[in-house]
Amino acid sequence: MEQGSAPKRNKGLSGQAIRLIAIVAMLCDHVGRTIAQNHIGLTYIGRIAFPLFAFLLVEGFYHTSSRSKYLLRLLVFAALSEIPFNLMHSGHIVDTGYQNVLWTLALGLAAVIAIHFVKTKLNNVVITGVFTAATALFTMHIADELLVDYYGFGVLTILLFYTVRDLRYAKTGQLAGLFLINVVWMSGITTGWTLFGHIIGFPLQGLALLALPLIWKYNGNRGPDHLFLHYASYAFYPVHLLILAMLAMNGVTLN
Repeated sequence: MEQGSAPKRNKGLSGQAIRLIAIVAMLCDHVGRTIAQNHIGLTYIGRIAFPLFAFLLVEGFYHTSSRSKYLLRLLVFAALSEIPFNLMHSGHIVDTGYQNVLWTLALGLAAVIAIHFVKTKLNNVVITGVFTAATALFTMHIADELLVDYYGFGVLTILLFYTVRDLRYAKTGQLAGLFLINVVWMSGITTGWTLFGHIIGFPLQGLALLALPLIWKYNGNRGPDHLFLHYASYAFYPVHLLILAMLAMNGVTLN
């Protein structure tokens, strides 16, 4: 049976377990961007982080007690993270050229909230389809204009997980969607491996597809739901950005 709305069971990975993996992958990516730039393996690991966070965002949308407060938390921590992100990214307090990923997640969540409202209130497939397409295009455009992390494709990834969540062939939809987004549309930098004397090239962003086996192990349980863990996962983002920025600005390297 394909993954739709996953039944609750003990085997597999809880939401908190997937979140921890995503945080570690994100940390590896950011360490590789700042104080260990010669270690490309850290960037490889980091490619799985965003799909995991996008998946968890959609699951959080269904499990949260207040969707408006969920969105507000993202916006607050996005604002708190902006200066640390700027310092890590460019070394400047103000940097309008690139914005942190929490803005991407907030835009994606806002789009999901709007689409879900129309879907459940109108119960009309045609209207919902048109509204979904229009909302996707609008929020992707906003993401591109604001230069948020992953740009419009980040928002599209979130909408992908929302759209296919309850489908019979959810896994197939996730695989096809992530392949299009990361391998076809976000191909960008190509990495490669030598096999039998031949170099096999592959888009670096395509490694994001390796997040799917972890997502498919999700057991539908949120895991430990302590308030401390809840806010610690939010606070980790600006804190680790600031620490890495300070280390990099002081010449610390792991190369």
